[in-house]
Amino acid sequence: MSDKMNSSQVVRKFKWLCLLVCLLSAVISGCASGKLNKARKDFYNGQLDQASGALSSPEDVSTRDQLLFYMEKGAILHHAGDYQGSIDLLLNAAALIKDQDVISASQQTASLVTSEWLTDYKGEYAERLLVHTYLMMNFLMLGNHESALIEAKQALEVYDTFPEACSADYFTRALIAHCYEALNEINGAYIEYKKLAEFMGDPAPVARKLCVLARRLGFDDEVEHFRQFIPESELKGSRDSSAGELIVFVSQGKSPVKIPHNIVLPPSIRFSFSTYESRGSYMPPPSVGPLSKSVVPDVVSTDVGEILKASLKERLAQIIVKETARVVAKEAIAHNINDDNLEVLVRIAFFLMEVPDTRCWETLPAYMRMIRVPLSPGENQIHLNAMGQTVAIPPIEVTPGKGPFYHYYSVRNGMGPLPPMGNPQPGN
Repeated sequence: MSDKMNSSQVVRKFKWLCLLVCLLSAVISGCASGKLNKARKDFYNGQLDQASGALSSPEDVSTRDQLLFYMEKGAILHHAGDYQGSIDLLLNAAALIKDQDVISASQQTASLVTSEWLTDYKGEYAERLLVHTYLMMNFLMLGNHESALIEAKQALEVYDTFPEACSADYFTRALIAHCYEALNEINGAYIEYKKLAEFMGDPAPVARKLCVLARRLGFDDEVEHFRQFIPESELKGSRDSSAGELIVFVSQGKSPVKIPHNIVLPPSIRFSFSTYESRGSYMPPPSVGPLSKSVVPDVVSTDVGEILKASLKERLAQIIVKETARVVAKEAIAHNINDDNLEVLVRIAFFLMEVPDTRCWETLPAYMRMIRVPLSPGENQIHLNAMGQTVAIPPIEVTPGKGPFYHYYSVRNGMGPLPPMGNPQPGN
């Protein structure tokens, strides 16, 4: 009888150990992202072809990291000038985000006793918004204003759903306003530019647009209000906004990344969480020249780190609830094991499995900036200067009476070869 009981105990212990090994293996494999890391490293080394090649298909990453695959490669292709390829991937990302909003009960149950690494990465709220941001830029670079406006409306839904996390993304709001403006939907454009002015607290970067649109809408009081934010030199100048605009999307620096933190309570309780840590210092926007003294470019900037940190902060209550539930579940399991040695093994395994989830979209820049430069009739030769580097925009020829036209460029850190210019498109 004793031998049978001992044999039964051995079998039970063996099953527990097998289960723990499987769980540990799952967590460890979830943390592994070699191809993602290679692509990110190549990207920041300026090797865009290698970065793209490192992520040849979604099968290159865990199924739990599919969203990261689409977002990372989508950003890489955008900066490589493959705007249609970027669109295809980021549309997949947007669709996957919607699908993931249906919670997987099996994943949530497994993560209650293991780690968040076992769940599908769903993206921080700001990352969800930036998927549509890149899609808008891609469509504009291809001259497809209609599709860009569709993405603008999708981005507005994200703003409405997560207002606290995303309100400081001024760049995306400026893109949305421009998408309405480019299609002559002046009511929508005026609303979005005015919201942007309110959120920024300084209407100056969009005051000119608000004056023009308010005048077209017959809002004379609004015209007078926003005129005070336009530089005096420009009010006295002879600027001709009908000739067209150069719109440059500037990505600078590296976005913050998540780093792990742990709080340990004896004997074996471990709380894990992550925070964003910056990877560089402040980078001022590029200067633009040569321009007439009466012309001041409009610059709208987003501190990407700020909105990422706000997104994580907004999820803090959910994180605390989930971490507490996981600790309670693990303690209940360990407490109900009637074998001291096995209980110790289980507690050790649970402790090791509590790995903070540090997944994030790492090819994002630290700053995203929209620079709008008015163009004059004739040839326009414009340079961007930033951090000791100069980017020369190929000459832009503007024919009087043929505009206004929008000319788009996307620039990353002033490095690179310069990606192709977006097709010049007439305004309305």
